[in-house]
Amino acid sequence: PLPPRPTAPAPESGRPLAAEMATVCIDGGKKAKMRPGDILGALTGDIGLDGADIGKINVHPMHVYVAVRQAVAQKAWKQLQNGKIKGKSCRVRLLK
Repeated sequence: PLPPRPTAPAPESGRPLAAEMATVCIDGGKKAKMRPGDILGALTGDIGLDGADIGKINVHPMHVYVAVRQAVAQKAWKQLQNGKIKGKSCRVRLLK
C-alpha cells in the first residue's frame, strides 16, 4: 500500500489569499502590431513603473493581457487610458 498523501496546510484565517498581481487588458494585439516591448516601454518609460512591478505580457491577435502588481494597477490603468502605445490611443480595462 502507498503511504497517505500529505495535505496542503490550511490558511491561517478563513479568508482567501489576495492575489499579488492584477490583469490589465489592452485592446489591440498582434493585428495592431503590438509587441511585449512596446507595452513594457509604455509602462516603464511613460508611466514610470519599475520593471519588477510588471509580470507576464500575453499578446493575442486582438488583445494584450499584462500582469501588473496590485499596488500599482490603478496607476497603470489610468495612465494607459490617457496615454498612447505606439502613437495610438487604446481602450484599456482593469480585470479583477
